[in-house]
Amino acid sequence: MSESAGAVTPRDARSWLLVPGTRTHELEDLVRGHGPDAVILDLEDGVAPDDRPRTRDEIHRWASRGGRAWIRVNPATTADWQVDLELAADCPGVLGVVLAKTEDPAEIDATSAGLGDFGGGLIALIESATGVLGAVSIARANSLTRLAFGSGDFRHDTSATDESATAMGARAHLVLASRSAGLPGPIDGPSLASDTDGLRSYCRRSVANGMGGMLCVKPDHIRLINTEFAPSTEEVQHARELLATRTDSIDGSYLPRLRAAEAILDRARKYRIDIFDDGLVSVGR
Repeated sequence: MSESAGAVTPRDARSWLLVPGTRTHELEDLVRGHGPDAVILDLEDGVAPDDRPRTRDEIHRWASRGGRAWIRVNPATTADWQVDLELAADCPGVLGVVLAKTEDPAEIDATSAGLGDFGGGLIALIESATGVLGAVSIARANSLTRLAFGSGDFRHDTSATDESATAMGARAHLVLASRSAGLPGPIDGPSLASDTDGLRSYCRRSVANGMGGMLCVKPDHIRLINTEFAPSTEEVQHARELLATRTDSIDGSYLPRLRAAEAILDRARKYRIDIFDDGLVSVGR
């Protein structure tokens, strides 16, 4: 049985559940119970160095039985990187690779070359000041699917708090770099909030800054992430009303509002959200 949610494409995925590669046996229950858009099996920080050979074998066996997920591989500057790529290239169940601690577009090019005819996705995880400052060039590298923000390691690298202008500026830079390169909104770092209000606030801040999804280490965060990164019922209703009352009498704001409404309805279709004429809402997942 496939353990990776596949209804939403990687470009549109909102919730990215990060699971240590040692826990493939839990994925079926996690996906069935929580419904992430994507799953990433971690071969980097989530696995002790001495355990990585055994974990690769475990992932290979799991993928051979029909499991499907992304994997986070070690940085391109490490010896583990090449071995991780060999695993990805040899496993049909590996849907894509998340490259840890990306700092240079050459690392993306080398990773893509190392994967050969892999055919899966490739995400650059930006986790340092150097990576953020190089994000424009990284985002334009061939074969890249999206950027993601490794907020925890970034905070450690810069000694900045998550709410600081430094961390928020890094997010803004990744958003602009992604947009400039024609990529979807970047994937934000995970929230460690212990309550619903804290998680909702984190998600809404992320959406307001232009991020397009979120890494997740707590499965019970997934449903709220999926809700907050999708159009609200009010947004969908307003978009439908605007498009239903098109007019030839326009001002300078009309066409941008029309394009925004079309984008909202396009996202609603991707996430299988519909609002019927009687106001009832249907959500596909």
